[in-house]
Amino acid sequence: MPYLYELKLDEGEPAYTLLQQLVPAGTLVGTGQAVAILTDGTVGSMEYHLPAPRQGLLVQWHAGSGDVLSPANPIARIVCEGVETPVPGAVPSRLG
Repeated sequence: MPYLYELKLDEGEPAYTLLQQLVPAGTLVGTGQAVAILTDGTVGSMEYHLPAPRQGLLVQWHAGSGDVLSPANPIARIVCEGVETPVPGAVPSRLG
């Protein structure tokens, strides 16, 4: 049975800025696959990959390039197959 979840940052994460969406809406994404590139906005601005916490079909982006993301705001909508289970927030991983 399909279920829907909103991709969000993990509660303990700071705010990030979305630099680039790596996959368009309508793409099947795998668990851990990078779906976007974020920056922390600090001096020297580090860049991070935003992974999908669960495999599914990314059906809609709620955020675009330049948007500031916080744990409270959904970033994208993903449809999964199987028994509905809680989906953890995403934890960005540093590039480089």
